[in-house]
Amino acid sequence: MMRKIKVSAREVVIMVVMLTVVLYGAYDFFIDSSPRQAGVGNERAKEIDMLIATASKTLQESGSYPFYAAVLTQAQSEWERDPFYRENKPVKRTPDLRPIAYTGYLEIGTRKIAVVDGVSYEPGEELEQGGFLVKRIGASSIDIEEKGTGRTIAVPLWEE
Repeated sequence: MMRKIKVSAREVVIMVVMLTVVLYGAYDFFIDSSPRQAGVGNERAKEIDMLIATASKTLQESGSYPFYAAVLTQAQSEWERDPFYRENKPVKRTPDLRPIAYTGYLEIGTRKIAVVDGVSYEPGEELEQGGFLVKRIGASSIDIEEKGTGRTIAVPLWEE
């Protein structure tokens, strides 16, 4: 004996809408793939080619074309070294000054503090090893002055 399945009106409407969408999609994909759609990509490609040609012409006429051509040539060639690599040299050596590392900078209002070998210094203070004063503190380097001779040594900030 066959059982009857009870279907609500809502389910019937959903099935009809779903079947309509599937049939329209199949018709659009398989039957109505007209040549006008294939030409859309070609028109866009022509617009892009025209833009490139116009930009090239403008660069040539402005006289900056050789410069940009040289930049592109250099960018594509093999580079001797990485232009973004900066070798950090935290140590300055002098006959009397042992190697030191300027590793921190702090500015609070008008007060500037430098961290040298893990110790905080302000301008005018003497280094722990003696014989040298912190003359100037900047965000990228400090100047250390040798007592007696007045010789100044610039020590760059060591960034990891």
